[in-house]
Amino acid sequence: MSQLEGMRNNAYLWPPEDYAPGNNEEEDEKYQKAQETFQSLVQELHQLEQDAT
Repeated sequence: MSQLEGMRNNAYLWPPEDYAPGNNEEEDEKYQKAQETFQSLVQELHQLEQDAT
């Protein structure tokens, strides 16, 4: 959950409509890292929800 605050202002969480993977390797890495962090947060929230029930 500590990652949530950092994700709020992460410009790489939502790629622009004209984004195409493979055109810029540096940008690809940033988008990939943001997606991995987001997925980790979703899994953590899901686990918290399961633990609460």
